[in-house]
Amino acid sequence: MSPSDWLPGLGHWRLGQPLKGATVLGLFLLFVGIAGWHAGTMWESLSHTLAKLSGANVPYQPRDLDFLVSTLFVLGMLVAILLYSGISCQRKQQADRLARLPESQWTIVKRQFRRNRLAVVGTVIILALYLVAFLCPFLAPYDPAEQGDRVQERLLPPSLDHLLGTDRFARDVFSRVIYGSRISLLVGFLAMGLAVTIGTLVGAVAGYYGGWVDSVIMRFVDMMLSFPTLILIITVIALWRNQSIWIIITVIGLMSWMGVARLVRGQFLALKEREFFQAARALGAGAGRLIFRHLLPNSLTPIIVSATLRVGNTILLEASLSYLGLGVQPPTPSWGNIVYDTKGNLFTEWWMPLAAGMAIVVTVVGYNLLGDGLRDALDPRLRE
Repeated sequence: MSPSDWLPGLGHWRLGQPLKGATVLGLFLLFVGIAGWHAGTMWESLSHTLAKLSGANVPYQPRDLDFLVSTLFVLGMLVAILLYSGISCQRKQQADRLARLPESQWTIVKRQFRRNRLAVVGTVIILALYLVAFLCPFLAPYDPAEQGDRVQERLLPPSLDHLLGTDRFARDVFSRVIYGSRISLLVGFLAMGLAVTIGTLVGAVAGYYGGWVDSVIMRFVDMMLSFPTLILIITVIALWRNQSIWIIITVIGLMSWMGVARLVRGQFLALKEREFFQAARALGAGAGRLIFRHLLPNSLTPIIVSATLRVGNTILLEASLSYLGLGVQPPTPSWGNIVYDTKGNLFTEWWMPLAAGMAIVVTVVGYNLLGDGLRDALDPRLRE
């Protein structure tokens, strides 16, 4: 292995992978540029945090933590790209030497996924949105919660100073849309992660044991599905006076697992009739081994696809709650409450709700394209 393989892009170019090499090199130069552009801010953030950790009597605000997270993210990505370059080139050389061996399932899936251009576009959109979320302090020109002069600077139209104008509290809308990506993406990812975890466990128990256990669990699932999801979530959230982001995530996750449970149960019931399961049970495998080593791995494809497609719906649900005033509370920005704050100026200051609305649309479309691509790549019956 050549030492040049550890240089981003160079090793891939040498091994005949120009597209991957250009992508890796472009990402590396992007983060180098960000580090150089904000070198002073990053150094100040690290030194300020170290001073606080050493016991110095210095103020430490939530915005300082934002800069620290972004600084560590940039430095971590630079190291990760360097490691990826070397390890990826090493694996490519090993794969070339073992080219006669049959391809693995994941190699086939990756190749099929890359052939789907819309899926690749969706992946790029999602990665770009998460990149923006991690780099909020470096990309936003203003503090999203900082209020300007409410007489001179409120409801300003888009300009060079304020790319998307200002709201009724003289806050920069562009900065609030950028910071809003953190809340919306975090809620969508964590809430759906919680829902998929609960739904998988419940569906696995119902599908594996069957009988009266399956009947009791499924009747409870049917009862939960009989309630309108949005109305049920609004009712539960209204019981708390302070709607923090963690309460929003927990409530949405606890009220969104039923579809996943039904999906997993159906997969388990079908897989229990297959020969590999019958053979494993005949050999004396216990319940835990049958579930986690035989049934669950073979059910991951529909679970992954379902989870990806449901993230977009969860983001829409959080935006709906914020628009109704029951989501993340101001001054913390989210795309839903940005639209809510401008509901009285929809026609005169149309650019403010349009920016947040377009961010929601792009995110949901990106997740749907990603989910459709994963479904086509993971399902052998849908491959070309």
